[in-house]
Amino acid sequence: MKSYFLAFILLINSSVLLVQQNKTTDVFAFRITDYMINISDSTVLVQIQVPESGAGLVDKQTAVLKGNFSNTDTADLGSGRCNLIKSDYYYFGIFLLNKKRLPVKGDILYTFVNFKPVYKGQIYQLIKNDIYLQHVTEGAFYNFSFALSGDETHENAIIDSLIADVKYTADEMLSQGDGQDRVVTTGRFKNKKMFAAMKTITKKDMTDFLDYVIAFPQKYAGNDWKIAEVFATWMDGGTPTVIKTDAKN
Repeated sequence: MKSYFLAFILLINSSVLLVQQNKTTDVFAFRITDYMINISDSTVLVQIQVPESGAGLVDKQTAVLKGNFSNTDTADLGSGRCNLIKSDYYYFGIFLLNKKRLPVKGDILYTFVNFKPVYKGQIYQLIKNDIYLQHVTEGAFYNFSFALSGDETHENAIIDSLIADVKYTADEMLSQGDGQDRVVTTGRFKNKKMFAAMKTITKKDMTDFLDYVIAFPQKYAGNDWKIAEVFATWMDGGTPTVIKTDAKN
């Protein structure tokens, strides 16, 4: 039911936006900042930052606000419209569904962006859900601008870097010998030691993991994650994968 609420609210103005912008329209997630103003007992003004002007957000466009899993829930919090644009900051007035669950920093605003991406691959889909993967030594592998201009070659280079980071982390953990290593009990790495298995991962392992995150983004959306940590958690959970069907069947 909640997913239908999101789709319904955002589709209300989709045709208007398409006419105004004449560009490809997709729904993206953005974390709200800690800037909030209570307009009334049922309406709050929230702020997002979109550093790329080419994303094409416009005044009065609709949005839905949902909880961030890291803030305890992913419930629908309310819906509204963009009321003000100042440089790369966008302000949305949100009518709240539940006055007992007020928005907090990091909750996720879903709204349209209007541009023609070069390549809609896995990294694009991660950015759509505001999921940013990080190096073990800090720093993201990509930023929002990739959604606008990134191509397949660039994406493949990022995926190679993700694999390298997982392997590097496994090497570092093995060298520390601090007792965190364990045997994987289920999935494609069953009966293998975690860190040794991490050193053997392939591109298919990584793309299967990314497909899983994209298919089930609720726990990942609106957050930055160290790739080695979330990949190891996926391994430990039995490497669940997404079953893809042929679109022709």
